[in-house]
Amino acid sequence: MDEQLSRDEAVALISAVGSVLHAMKKLHTEQLEIEHGAAIVLSVLYRSGPKRPSDIALQAGLDLSTVSRHARFQEEAGRVVKVADPADRRAHRLALTDAGIDHMDQMWNKRIDRLTELIGHWSPDDAKTLTGLTERLADDLGQQVPIEMPDPAQVRTTHRAAIAESLPKGA
Repeated sequence: MDEQLSRDEAVALISAVGSVLHAMKKLHTEQLEIEHGAAIVLSVLYRSGPKRPSDIALQAGLDLSTVSRHARFQEEAGRVVKVADPADRRAHRLALTDAGIDHMDQMWNKRIDRLTELIGHWSPDDAKTLTGLTERLADDLGQQVPIEMPDPAQVRTTHRAAIAESLPKGA
């Protein structure tokens, strides 16, 4: 007979996952002094290419007002620009500038290096087991896990193209 998760085990799981989420948020932002929400907005753009703020909000599970606020601050920091939406010229998408892409590359590399430093003593089998169980949990919770990071050169090409398309002809 299949055993079911007890209430105490569910509480322990929630507590453990919550602690890990809190620690991962810190890893995401601790060294580059960026708010977690801003890091999420930049990450969505990095992984998915230029997007409308409403699409970012939907993908990231954030309010549109939160995305807009973070986008405005990232625009002021020179990491994001508004570009025309080819599907609807009245709307805009957000694209990463070269500075934004460099920032994301730096952020991801520091995050990966820090995590490797913290759990580098784990065996590859333990890391694979945790990854598999975490992907299973995400799937059961209705979340899709991106399989791999995009190629940084392709990210740069995609965002530069969106920016170039928005420039007036001859500019």
